[in-house]
Amino acid sequence: MFLILFLSTTLADQIAAFVADDVILWSEVQENVSILNNDPVARRMFTTEEEIDEYVVDQLIANKLLLIEAEKESVFVEDEAVVPLVTQNIEGLKSNFPSEATFFAYLDEQGINIEELKDYYHENIKSRMIMERLIAKKFAAKIMISPIAVKKFYEENRDSIAIVPGRVKLSHILLPILPDQDEMMRGFEQATDVYKLLLAGGDFGVIAGEFSEDENSRRKGGMLGRIRRGETIEDFEAIVFGLKPGTLSQPFATRLGYHIVEVMNKGDDWVLLRQILIKVSVDRQDTLRTKGVASRLQGLIEDGADFDSLAKEYSRDPNIDLGEFYIERLTPPFDKVVADMAQGEVSEPVLTPYGYHLLYIKEKVAERTLSFEELRDQIMQYLYQQEVQEKYEELIADLKARIYVKKFYPNPG
Repeated sequence: MFLILFLSTTLADQIAAFVADDVILWSEVQENVSILNNDPVARRMFTTEEEIDEYVVDQLIANKLLLIEAEKESVFVEDEAVVPLVTQNIEGLKSNFPSEATFFAYLDEQGINIEELKDYYHENIKSRMIMERLIAKKFAAKIMISPIAVKKFYEENRDSIAIVPGRVKLSHILLPILPDQDEMMRGFEQATDVYKLLLAGGDFGVIAGEFSEDENSRRKGGMLGRIRRGETIEDFEAIVFGLKPGTLSQPFATRLGYHIVEVMNKGDDWVLLRQILIKVSVDRQDTLRTKGVASRLQGLIEDGADFDSLAKEYSRDPNIDLGEFYIERLTPPFDKVVADMAQGEVSEPVLTPYGYHLLYIKEKVAERTLSFEELRDQIMQYLYQQEVQEKYEELIADLKARIYVKKFYPNPG
């Protein structure tokens, strides 16, 4: 009867491993591999698909060995204890997506249904809990973490584990360097003339090749290709993402000049378009004028004016709050500027390719080193988990020596 069952099983699905009188099928392995492949943290552990396959097979073997030993030792984990943790993991995964519908759409794209995902978490969480209870029963008395070991770990690793980097919350006012009114009018008039040619029936690609001053797209008849949100400047995105497919825009201005775009297709977060760009140029006087405005605003803020109110009035970036950053990870030129500033201070005008910025520090916390007392419990838990992992590996090795295991690797298919 076992032979008949074995033959019928191999016809339906290939066997990845035997564990005692049980089997692990390659379909089960691939379900787990599929889910693991969509975990970016876990995915970085491996360099090849074969490594992932072997890891999953070994984990499934270990799970079955643990269940056998748990039954022998009368160690059980009730489903009621596992289900809340499964739900917690699923909800945590959902939180990475903008909506529940997006989450389920992503699962569908990856060929994973929600029940498979729940089963995956259920099996892994239950196996971990069984392992912890087995280890506690078999080795709890042998795992002793001494205060001396904890202190020694702190002293040897203080520079890597106890340093809390300095952080800062930044806001800014952005003043792009724009041409004067005469230059803007020249660009607008030229763009209007080109727009009239298009309205008269002129071919967009031909006119782009003749008049566009964007060297990259001009050679391709103005084609910019597919643009995703966040890939280009904000004032350009604000216009093109509001257009319908097949629409030709009127000339509109950004700091690059005047654009005329044709939206050819679009999705939720992308547009396919081509453009004609009429550039407008800035000179030294434009730069000095913008810096003068920035310096005037700096003086007003230092005299007590409200930063947020001025930012709403003058900044060309709608995102006044830049967010929170580790000071050591700020890039030039912001890193040196922020290093010398205190909380509540405004910077001098800072020049970047986007224009002049005034940085304002809403909150600044200096780097500090956590004391031994602050880290003692975490180190104790870490060292304990290290010992548990070591005992787990010893237990699996012992079970493999006592229980029949046959692994078919690599995948025979």
